[in-house]
Amino acid sequence: MGSIDGIGLGSLWSFQHPTLGELTGVRRKGDIVQFRGIPFAEIPARFRQSVMRTTLPKLPYDATQPGSTCPHTQALPFPEFWTGPLPQDGIVLKQPLADEFNCLNLNITAPLTAVQDGHKVPVLVFIHGGAFMVGSSSLQVAGREIYDGVRLVQSSVGLGQPLVVVTINYRVGPLGFLASSALEAYNKSFGEAVGNYGLHDQRQALKWVYKFIDGFGGDPEMITIQGGSAGGASCHFQAQFREAKVKRAILSSGSTLAIGAMPLSYHEKQFEAFALRYSSKESGSIIEDLQLIPVAALVEETMAGFYNPVIDNDWIRGRTVTDLVENPTTVELMVGSCAFEQDLTLAMLGALDPNNLSDQAMRDTMTSMLKPIGLTSETNDLFSADVLKAYGIQNTIETPSKDRETWAEFVADMIFRIPPYLIGLKTQGKTFLYEFQSTNPYPGWKLGYGKANHAISDLFLFNPAGDLVEKKHQGEYSGAVQQLQRDWISFCYGQLDWEPFKAGDVDKLGPVYTFANHGAGGKFDTLEAAIGKDIVDRWTTVLKVAQT
Repeated sequence: MGSIDGIGLGSLWSFQHPTLGELTGVRRKGDIVQFRGIPFAEIPARFRQSVMRTTLPKLPYDATQPGSTCPHTQALPFPEFWTGPLPQDGIVLKQPLADEFNCLNLNITAPLTAVQDGHKVPVLVFIHGGAFMVGSSSLQVAGREIYDGVRLVQSSVGLGQPLVVVTINYRVGPLGFLASSALEAYNKSFGEAVGNYGLHDQRQALKWVYKFIDGFGGDPEMITIQGGSAGGASCHFQAQFREAKVKRAILSSGSTLAIGAMPLSYHEKQFEAFALRYSSKESGSIIEDLQLIPVAALVEETMAGFYNPVIDNDWIRGRTVTDLVENPTTVELMVGSCAFEQDLTLAMLGALDPNNLSDQAMRDTMTSMLKPIGLTSETNDLFSADVLKAYGIQNTIETPSKDRETWAEFVADMIFRIPPYLIGLKTQGKTFLYEFQSTNPYPGWKLGYGKANHAISDLFLFNPAGDLVEKKHQGEYSGAVQQLQRDWISFCYGQLDWEPFKAGDVDKLGPVYTFANHGAGGKFDTLEAAIGKDIVDRWTTVLKVAQT
């Protein structure tokens, strides 16, 4: 046993996995053990599908620090929600390095008793968000890993429902989601699946967890996946994979209808931009040229466009409501959003830009954000007269800067807020719907402070900086954390005492469960009772268009 970096806030803990061999992890307060940076797959080459690992690179394996992350653009930094020292039971973690070929690793947090006693407990696998462009499982704010599973596992033990928590990395940006007919042929030449490298990385992680998690005290037959934003969409894609070894999925602030897959023709335009810039006519191989680009240059090209999954006509056969119905999942779903998702869309529409965006730039941004959503069929129009009138924006189509707040709400509703209810209406299996209303207590994010902003539920789930919440917010925050963690954990156990969403009349959506400050949320028989008539009137107008 020993301390980490000499600070004595976590002791080294050696462990013999029955299959993988010896690992050195960290023992945290409350008899919780953690293993970081465990490699789960290898990447043969850029734009190749990853292959699951079945051994560790060396023994004993040092799993005390975060593993490498996927290189990505620095143009989309995570908000600095808080500042302050580490908590008394915190540990000093190094900033993970970016490494294109060694980024596929995961972190495991488990109760010591589950690891030692062989009693298998449910597993929660968390998939981070970041618009499929940025992010990692080891993201830090002021030295704190925001997806550190220690608080969640401590809570699970305290509730008598111990849980193993796994957080994973995957490829993002062009490394994870560049697609074209040339890449399609390249992948097929190796007998591989086509494109969607980041989603296939996630699939390899889930296969690894299913194969090896029992040695860490987890039950491979009780795996729940959860993610926010693009992580929520990822979980939805994984739930629809035919061979998924997943029991349940929580889609938070994101789904396949929100951040959806696009046809190859859409991706071809992005690929052509890369090819024109980097490919040599003399080489005769666009793929080889792109594989030789320095990774730093490649990822900074990300801002040329969003990186969505590609419709491969195998795993992902479409992006619309029709495709959702025709490719049903047997995975039990919990789906929801946050009450103020528009902090993200406000930022995208220039609310933080001192020079502001032009009306044309705002329209272009909205088009690029709305194009991938699957809320309607290919022929339906979200900009129909009825929808625009419902939002009161029919007179500012050409000048959205005159009503930025309402346009931001409109876009956020289309992407994040309304799709959960369409999923509830169209999904054949058991689906639970929620509305997250607990407010962000951290003043570091101007657009989200005091609001239930985009994907903020992840910070309540992991609770990495509860000690830095101002005293005036402590009661409302801690109660909301307890409510969210309790219900998430119960869902992982298959013991959630909620009623499933009833698919039926659009005008009578429900029941809906809310998470609120002080833990004061609860069941509402209808969506109108949960969020109010004005919002529901707008949403039902959209849903009726979506179903025609």
